[in-house]
Amino acid sequence: MGTIMRYINSALTRTAAVAAAGTVGVVLSGGTGAAAVDATNSIVDQQGRTVQAIEADTRIDFVPPLDGNPLTREWFHSGKACFHVDVPAGDPWTGHITMGYQVGYPATLSGKISFQYQTPGLELEIGNDAKADVFNLIPTLGIQLDVGFGPGIQSVDATGGDVSGTDGCITMSGFHGTVTGVLGTTTIRPFVRLVSSSGDTVVTYGPLSSI
Repeated sequence: MGTIMRYINSALTRTAAVAAAGTVGVVLSGGTGAAAVDATNSIVDQQGRTVQAIEADTRIDFVPPLDGNPLTREWFHSGKACFHVDVPAGDPWTGHITMGYQVGYPATLSGKISFQYQTPGLELEIGNDAKADVFNLIPTLGIQLDVGFGPGIQSVDATGGDVSGTDGCITMSGFHGTVTGVLGTTTIRPFVRLVSSSGDTVVTYGPLSSI
């Protein structure tokens, strides 16, 4: 229980220091539960353990851009990034889970695009034998990229952290993203990436959303 309380205190301290971070909560539960699984992928690692990345409850809502610019796309992203590892009793497993998405576009007006992301509310669900370090919350990120005139794809890591145990989920709600400078249809493809401490990597991709 002391480990969990240290996690909560540390997470709340970090969140309070970041104005755009929203709220962080911890929920102890196991696996995906009643979540609607959108995509899953698995590998067998170097020790013969099955490591599974799971994406569930994915929802991407495009909204009219607040700046009124016809070259701007704006959206909100919610969903779950989960993991499951088949390990013998007492056999430790540690890794890093990341939730994010790819943004695809057919062309740009000037060869440059601007991205803006804002951290949502975040919850962590872990099994009884699982542990998690403080997740890396992205507060507000604004960047301009020289990407050429397109087409192109950019990847965004929304949130993630170190995990251990046999199963668990992070739940992201209301991740806010905008991209400015794109022409034509913009497509969002969410993903969950799971990397074990030994470097074994599995990625699963969720359903496409376009505007």
